[in-house]
Amino acid sequence: MSAFDSGDNENERRVISEFLEELRDTASSLQVLVGNMRSHSVSAEDGLATLKREASNLRSHAQALNVPLIKLVTHRLDEYVGELKVAESAQLDEIQVFVDRIEKLADGEQVTDSDVPSVMRSLPAKRAADVDFGPIEQKNVEVLMVVPEKAMARIVERELAACGYRTSVVRNPFEALENVVHTRPDMVIASMELGILTGVDLGCALAAMPVTQGIPFAVLTSYSWGHPKLAGLPPRAALIRKGAQFGDDLAESLSRFNIT
Repeated sequence: MSAFDSGDNENERRVISEFLEELRDTASSLQVLVGNMRSHSVSAEDGLATLKREASNLRSHAQALNVPLIKLVTHRLDEYVGELKVAESAQLDEIQVFVDRIEKLADGEQVTDSDVPSVMRSLPAKRAADVDFGPIEQKNVEVLMVVPEKAMARIVERELAACGYRTSVVRNPFEALENVVHTRPDMVIASMELGILTGVDLGCALAAMPVTQGIPFAVLTSYSWGHPKLAGLPPRAALIRKGAQFGDDLAESLSRFNIT
């Protein structure tokens, strides 16, 4: 190892150590905040605004570091509180689960790679906007959506939430690759246009890696089978077309992969 590499590693360890210290402080602050919200010494509106701000900051800081599980958990916390309109007792109980997990990770909890998927599924499922979860049976089925367009992501999430499925959304294919490898979702749905890569590129990458090749994959697109831009899409992949066919295509894809 060169002196340059050694210096880089030392800098990375220092940055991560500083981040973990910040994470402990933030987790402690969130513990206090949740307690104050329960006792109504902090209004629900003000408390929720603070939760959303802190969750967003944690996610942003974690994304820049090589701390995979913390990145995943802070991502899910940000998604969870980002969709909340109210923070009553039930929601505070679920937020507590996130905070407790973050506190353990900040204190050095070790989780093996094989245990990461179960840890992620133990976290509360976010409440998709405009969906009344009421009597819907929540299933232990996770769908990772790689959809840059927020409006389109919400449409797909509503449909999946109505089936009781858990969802998580990432905006770019590189984050998606890391996410899929660590969390092993039951299905991946990706937009065709993902910036520098396409949904076809992502599908090919996942199909080429033994660790992910068995995970069902679908492309969300306005193209139909036979379009030149779909050339190279792995044969096993499904197609979910936007527009009038969306609902039928989504249902057919879920059925085809036995996502129940």
